[in-house]
Amino acid sequence: MTELTTTERLALYGGGLLLLLGTVGIGLLEIVAGAPHPVSGDGQIVHEALVPITVRSYIILLGLVFWGAYATLSVARSPPTDTSV
Repeated sequence: MTELTTTERLALYGGGLLLLLGTVGIGLLEIVAGAPHPVSGDGQIVHEALVPITVRSYIILLGLVFWGAYATLSVARSPPTDTSV
């Protein structure tokens, strides 16, 4: 296996960091900060998040876009090693 280039490290670690931040990081922040979950008059739980769900979703989506761009570029850049088939 070859050594990772700086661009590959940026894509892989950056995408992974964004995914961890969006799932684990914000989830722990919600737990530690004690986000309230009051019950409405109809008995439904009202989720009041500290970080809006759209922001959390965009952070996770950006991490997946980084990984997808890396995968696309690595497939497009390197030719197949076995061309006899």
